[in-house]
Amino acid sequence: MSDPAALAPFAEPDDVAAVWGELTGDQEALVEAWLGQASNQLRMIARQRGADADTLVESDPLIGAIMRDAVVNSVKRVLMNPEGYRQLSRTKGPFTESGTIDTALSTGMIYIAPADIAGLFPASRQRFRSFRVNAGLM
Repeated sequence: MSDPAALAPFAEPDDVAAVWGELTGDQEALVEAWLGQASNQLRMIARQRGADADTLVESDPLIGAIMRDAVVNSVKRVLMNPEGYRQLSRTKGPFTESGTIDTALSTGMIYIAPADIAGLFPASRQRFRSFRVNAGLM
């Protein structure tokens, strides 16, 4: 089995820069690490749904583009809101500042949003069926 850290990310820092703007040297190093994390999360999501993300990327350019967009979006979310605020209020008067941390983002971790991968992998479903058996006893 391959070392997950050695797996290539589904996007490059240039892909993030295309939607975010020019990255500083420090940002570029962070973005590169985040792209690897997001790509591995996407691989795990695929595995949980019975698919191999790398095989899908190699076999279908559209799926590859969607996976690239999903990891780019996950990195962009952190760049846009690194503290994970859902709401922030600032008052210059007596220097009041308040904020509400979004618990989904408060860890500052990279995450793949369900909307980014909707329909990408088949959801594993367990179907339960019921049936009636007539034993001939009445």
